[in-house]
Amino acid sequence: MNAPATASRPRHRIWPWILGLILMPFVMLGVLIASAIHLNSDAAALRRQVMAATGNDWHTKVQFSVGPVLLGAARTGVSFIHNVPPEAREVLRAVRSASVGVYARSGARDGGGRRDELFAAADRMMARRGWTRIVGVADTGDIVLIYLPTQGEDLQPSRVCLAVCNGRELVVVAAGFEATALAGLVAREMDGRLPVKL
Repeated sequence: MNAPATASRPRHRIWPWILGLILMPFVMLGVLIASAIHLNSDAAALRRQVMAATGNDWHTKVQFSVGPVLLGAARTGVSFIHNVPPEAREVLRAVRSASVGVYARSGARDGGGRRDELFAAADRMMARRGWTRIVGVADTGDIVLIYLPTQGEDLQPSRVCLAVCNGRELVVVAAGFEATALAGLVAREMDGRLPVKL
């Protein structure tokens, strides 16, 4: 007599799931750290353009990015600290993301290329990325470039990208913020400090 055939059930392996659950926090932490030590793409593009146009070697002093998750954690942490100035709390509430890089020259100070060529090249590159320059200053060794989004910000820009170079140091910032909250804070801080001209 033949023994009845029994249907073989596939065996479920639980070890890959357990290993995945154990490794997931480390992978997420690695991704978070990697994103925190790099500039966002717009700030990095502006940095490359200014560095290429100003010549000389640059080295990184500070470079980091913080997004909504880290800023949310910071806001939560600050809520437990009692001696934080209210202005600092308001700024932390208004900022949605920030990417900051500070760089110093490795070599001797050099003015680099012509400022009008730098402005034109930076404007073309940023325009392709959806930004329009609203401020461009070139004074002796100093350069200031400030860009706002070209469209889609409803008359209240909530993002800004800027570069400031004094010949020895370069600072590049890209930030997202809640415009009305930041404007209210600035208005309160400047109340009575600016001369009123009618």
